[in-house]
Amino acid sequence: MTRDVFNVTDLSILGSAAEIWDEWRFEPWTDGAASGLYRRLSMVKDSLLGEVARYYADDYIIWKYQPEDFERLLKETRPKRDVMTQRFVFLQREGGSFSKRRSIWLGFRGFVETHMYTLGSEAKTETQDLAYLANQAAQKTGI
Repeated sequence: MTRDVFNVTDLSILGSAAEIWDEWRFEPWTDGAASGLYRRLSMVKDSLLGEVARYYADDYIIWKYQPEDFERLLKETRPKRDVMTQRFVFLQREGGSFSKRRSIWLGFRGFVETHMYTLGSEAKTETQDLAYLANQAAQKTGI
């Protein structure tokens, strides 16, 4: 159930679907009032001579947050070594879905994406993978 105490969205009941999160290698994560899960994906480019490049994408599913956390994380997230994309997906029970992006040093140091996703709604291409997992957890927990 969603609780709004001092404008805090709290869907942390989704954390009880641990078998989903463990299977996809998510770990608990917090930053200020925002909390949820985190995982790092590794992308490797290979050739006949071996590995050419390796870079990472960090995914965050955020189920407990204050309204200002969406903009705060978009603006305050700093580059990480070898991380090309840091993607934050904020979950909500109702309202519209929308996204914002920014580049770090014109994209040379990566990108930050923040997405607001309404559980059970159609997901944009950029968030389909994480939206699917969030919806599975919502079904499992009955919200």
